[in-house]
Amino acid sequence: MLTNKNKKAIDFCREILQDVSRSFALTIPLLDNKMKEPVMITYLQDRLLDSFEDEGDLSSDMREKYMDLVVEIFNPDISNDTDIIGQISNSAHYFDGSIKRLVLNANKLKTCFERLDPEIQQTSYKWLAEMNVGMKKYLDKPVDTFFELNEYCYYVAGTVGGFLTDSLITLGDVDSKDEKILVENFVEAGLFLQKVNIIRDIKLDIIGHKKHYWPLDELEITENELIDISNKKRSLQVLDKMITDVKKHTKALVEYYYAIPDQFSGYKKFYSVNNAMGFATLELIENNPDLFYTDKKLKIKKREVLKILAVSEDTFLKKANHVLNQ
Repeated sequence: MLTNKNKKAIDFCREILQDVSRSFALTIPLLDNKMKEPVMITYLQDRLLDSFEDEGDLSSDMREKYMDLVVEIFNPDISNDTDIIGQISNSAHYFDGSIKRLVLNANKLKTCFERLDPEIQQTSYKWLAEMNVGMKKYLDKPVDTFFELNEYCYYVAGTVGGFLTDSLITLGDVDSKDEKILVENFVEAGLFLQKVNIIRDIKLDIIGHKKHYWPLDELEITENELIDISNKKRSLQVLDKMITDVKKHTKALVEYYYAIPDQFSGYKKFYSVNNAMGFATLELIENNPDLFYTDKKLKIKKREVLKILAVSEDTFLKKANHVLNQ
């Protein structure tokens, strides 16, 4: 039975998830019961770390300091972390809105973390620490090449796939053949969705003076040239290279899907919905000049989202096979 403290902490996590990620708030409830809470809590840990990476008004040195503190409070081997949590919560004034609430309530997130199975705690901590290594590496370092794009996406999204895959193996009965396939392909599965988001957000990142992750040096184009309508033909050629790069991960996505054990039907649906929405977003932005010349984020329509939710696995496989057959 949940204590009052634990109930308040879980309620907070469920509530804040709706505010910091509408997409994951939509798909995490699809998961099998034994995965819902670990995935929700670990996602919020990652979001807390990510907030110190690229939100708020902080210097790079301050970002690194707080990012290390975030990782430290989720180290299962550290018991006396009251001071660390206090330092994080006291930094909430650097942020606004839902992120400020997340930072301010880091103690509730830690309370939820402590309820997880010890092996899941260790898995979560391992991948959070790995994520932190790469986020710090790219705090002030631009992404100039596709190699660096892959590396950055591994650290911020491939690590999420690592946690999900390790948890799946820990919680379920996965045979050795399927385990090998899952382990070999989880990184590319993470890279796919991260790259879709990176492509979709380029205009808003540039005009908002936020860091972006298009490898413009290798693409031989500048930020200003990319969003200059007089350079439309060249910009669309560059977009095509970015989308071609993303589509290379499709085969790994399908192989990973077929290796998910049938007992994890919820995870299959979670995986399918997320990736079907990724493919739908690619369809929306492919050869679409609005990506560069409008000030609004391009989003798939609500009816498309509802259609994906209704037949998620069929939609994912249909879209993936269409790409593979191109």
